[in-house]
Amino acid sequence: MTMKELGPIYRPGGLQTVPKGWTSFEFDEDKPLKIGVPARGAFNLFVKVSYDQGINGSYVTGFSVEVFEAVVKRLPYRLPYVLVPFYGSYDDMVEQVYIKDLDAAVGDTEIMAYRYQYAEFSQPYLESGLIMVVTAKPDKSKERWVFLETFTRRMWLITIAMHTFIGFVIWLIEHAENPNLTRFGAVLWFSVTVLFFEHRGPLRSNLSRFVLAPWLFAILIISAGFTASLTSMLTISHLQPSVSDIDTLLRTNASVGCNRNSFIVGYLINVLGFKPKNIRKIDSINDYPDAFRNGDIQAAFFVVPHAKVFLAKYCKGFTMTGPTFKLGGFGFVINSYHFPYTVDFPLMNLL
Repeated sequence: MTMKELGPIYRPGGLQTVPKGWTSFEFDEDKPLKIGVPARGAFNLFVKVSYDQGINGSYVTGFSVEVFEAVVKRLPYRLPYVLVPFYGSYDDMVEQVYIKDLDAAVGDTEIMAYRYQYAEFSQPYLESGLIMVVTAKPDKSKERWVFLETFTRRMWLITIAMHTFIGFVIWLIEHAENPNLTRFGAVLWFSVTVLFFEHRGPLRSNLSRFVLAPWLFAILIISAGFTASLTSMLTISHLQPSVSDIDTLLRTNASVGCNRNSFIVGYLINVLGFKPKNIRKIDSINDYPDAFRNGDIQAAFFVVPHAKVFLAKYCKGFTMTGPTFKLGGFGFVINSYHFPYTVDFPLMNLL
């Protein structure tokens, strides 16, 4: 099908020519777009608002800002804008775009279905999902007495008791006729050599051999189990989570933490079923380790990019666990209904 058969293309505003963004409209250089950025995000690696005494004002840095600036440079026209720090929650920032106090918003803003009632989003520039981070159990492979963990305490006690009993029975049978097993020290040494199948002193009684033979077979099985268990402990992944799943947290009424200004608070309550009283709202990435250490929280919920940043900074003692709940990813907030020159704003979808 050709363009002649389709007919002319009518774009928003009745234009029949390809719009060129700002070049199609008259604008005042003194009135650039107001782009909101979250000023109270817990992860400053994505957006960081700092105060500069030299300019007597704030300036904004971070990964999300760099991505936005790179996209703007690819536009075929000039796009005047100013980054405006926003000190409310992420949901409030999206609503500010809706009521036209902000023209757009840039940051580590999650694309959520309920936010589309207020604004639109660019294509995600970073994939995301909700993940749980918990403390990791200590690395037992580095403990001095790690071999004791191969069996339970009850197993060790039974083994030692049986070995002592077998040695005592053999001594009762042999001590009258066998001069090598008359002394108590000789009996102890005989018990030790039996463990390694190195006993060389001959047994005089067939009854002693009848008692010892099954125990040697039992020692063979116990030794094989000990070797397999110890090898497994030393070779498997050392980072074992202290809490394996969300159901355990819900069943025990455990306290969990998340970013105070994030959508995660509502997600934990409305989707995952946590009680509001069990949710601790945390302001900074640096507050999470103390919350874990003090027992204020047993788990923390992050979006995946934030979790990776947290684990990169606090790599010891924490690990991700549980399922990952798929989300829309990080995107830029726009509203194409409030100003005409946004007909080319979806060029940000070049991401």
